[in-house]
Amino acid sequence: MFWFVWAVVGVVVWWAMSMICTGKAAGSGWWASLIAALLGSWLGDLVLGDWLWMWAGFNVIAGAVGAVVVTWLWCLVRKQLQ
Repeated sequence: MFWFVWAVVGVVVWWAMSMICTGKAAGSGWWASLIAALLGSWLGDLVLGDWLWMWAGFNVIAGAVGAVVVTWLWCLVRKQLQ
């Protein structure tokens, strides 16, 4: 169940951040931004630890924060490379 919650948090944050960064649900390089969101979700849970809202052993708030940060950084890097 941990992996399911991790994937849902990563995909929801990826969708929201892709709407913010590109203005559409799947902009250019959507695979890379999806991987960044999933990686950020996992890193957020790993680094920020167990606090606030835990669901199936996954820290939902920390995962969302990590996914937002890593996806936002990826957005900045991608814009610099273009």
